[in-house]
This record gives sequence, C-alpha cells and structure tokens, in this order.
Amino acid sequence: MSQEFADVGGAIQKIIDRAQAMSKQSENSTQQKEPLEDINCLDCRDTGMLIEKVEEELKLKGQEPMKILKDVGRPCHCVKQKSLKNRFKNALIPDEFKDARFDNYVLESDVQKTLFKAIKDYLEDFPNIIENKPEHNSIGFMASFGESRIRAMNAEDRYQAKAEHNNFGLGKTHLQMAAAKWILNRIRVRDEIAPGQKSKFDRGCRVLCVSDVTFMDDLTSAKMASDGGETLNKLTESALQADVLVWDDLGKSKHSESKEGLYYKIINERYLHKKPIIFSSNEDTGTLADKIGYAASSRLLGMCGDYLYKVEGKDYRLRKGA
Repeated sequence: MSQEFADVGGAIQKIIDRAQAMSKQSENSTQQKEPLEDINCLDCRDTGMLIEKVEEELKLKGQEPMKILKDVGRPCHCVKQKSLKNRFKNALIPDEFKDARFDNYVLESDVQKTLFKAIKDYLEDFPNIIENKPEHNSIGFMASFGESRIRAMNAEDRYQAKAEHNNFGLGKTHLQMAAAKWILNRIRVRDEIAPGQKSKFDRGCRVLCVSDVTFMDDLTSAKMASDGGETLNKLTESALQADVLVWDDLGKSKHSESKEGLYYKIINERYLHKKPIIFSSNEDTGTLADKIGYAASSRLLGMCGDYLYKVEGKDYRLRKGA
C-alpha cells in the first residue's frame, strides 16, 4: 500500500513540476527567443525590464477585502549599468581629469587638506541635499584675492600679490571632478511625478561639468546663431535640467553684459529650484560679482551658506616641477 502512495505522490510531483515549467514558459513567451550567446543580460533577456509579482489588497464595495497578485515592472540592473556609462559620457568630464579620484588627491599643504575636508563634508550631506532640497545646497572654492584684482595692479605690485595670494594649482578642479564621479556612482534620485508624489523607480543622478570659458563662448555663439534660439535653448536646458552642475573656473570668461544675462538665467533658475552647483573660481567675492553680475553672484553665494571657502596657497604644479 505504501508503494502505491509513493507512486501517486511521484506522479503528483511530476504534474506540479510540469505546471510550474509551463507557467514559467508562459511568462517568458512575450520575450524574444534569441540564442543565449546573443543575449547580454540573462535576467531580462535584454528587454531592460524585470516583472515582479506584488501582492495588493483589492477592496470591492459590499465585499470583504481580498488579496490579488499584480505584475509590476522595474528596470533591470543592466539598465542602470548602461545608464551609468552614458551619464559618465554625458557629464563632459575633461580627459585631463578622467582619473581624478579622492584617493589620488595630494594632501601636502594645509590648503589642500582644507579643500579635501570641505568636499568630504559636503558629500556626506549630499544625500540630504538632493532629497530634501535645502536652501544651502551648493559648494564653492574661491580666491581670497581675486585674479582680476591682481591684474589691475602695476607690474611690481602684481608680482608681490601673486606670491602672497596664489589661487592656482591647489587642486580645486581635481576635487570637483572626483566629486562629480562620486555622485554619478553613488547617488540615485526619484523624480516628482505629481505635487508631493515621487516615482516608485529611482534613476542615476544627472551631472554636467562645464568649463567657464568654453561654456560661455558656446552660449554666446548660440545666442548669435540664426536658428530661432534652438541651439541656445538646448545648451541652457542642459545646464538647468542637470541634477548637479559642476562649474569650473567660474568668472574666467571675458565680461560682457550679454554674458551677465546668461549667468543670471542659469544661476537664478537653479537657485529657484534648489538645484546644487559645485563651482570653483579664481575670483574673490567682489571681483566675481564684477565678472558675472551682482545679481547672479548674490544668488550663487547665497546657495552655498557655510560651504563657501576662500583659499590661497602655493601652486602644487610649480612645487611638483621644482
């Protein structure tokens, strides 16, 4: 008798196994049947989407609540990997700093240690900054004595001022690019899809790195282009839509009233939407206002709060050469 039960049990188990196999085959029936060697991701079969069963409570009028299973899609991990590669490419990190990391930043002088600690403290607070959008959300490394102020001096005084108030070769750009890569690698955000309601799916943080002279020249040329403002809108939108704007050597571009308007448009929009700017400048708080306009400068410095650092020291590149 026991043998009969064993045979029946085995038969039932075979039926269950076949049913499970048929169910799995049905779930995958909508997927393309490429040969395995042509598929990069076996988890989603290159569809970029994973389907999960989620239990939900269904409430019908006059009836007891009942549990139902619902298919919910979410991006596969391979999509995040591809997205990261694209975001690194689109961030426009200069080739000169493609290997810039925190672990290869030189920590010799006091000013280098100050800058390193400053960016470290800022990034420790960055998840809160990107999630809760506080008023003080940006960080800036500035000169104690601006480049424009030094240039206005006579030759003898200029030489002395450069020696006493050097702001070049301190590693500001290195730290900015290292921060950009840190954010690209680690920070994920959820878009607001309705007032007070965020998406269930996260995405990688969008970072844009710009060098002041090149960026402002591109904006100025686009402004003069006869395309109805299409190119200019694309350039400004890229700076406005980025979750984080990394602006190197701010105020380096030659001043003009036209550029003042462009500086204000970008900085003011990011100020209003509480989107962070990580910037460096060889100008001081006074000369920066002369270069980018008082309104734009006021907005930008106000976004930094305690994360505004005025630094000077010996040029690391010159010391390295010596």
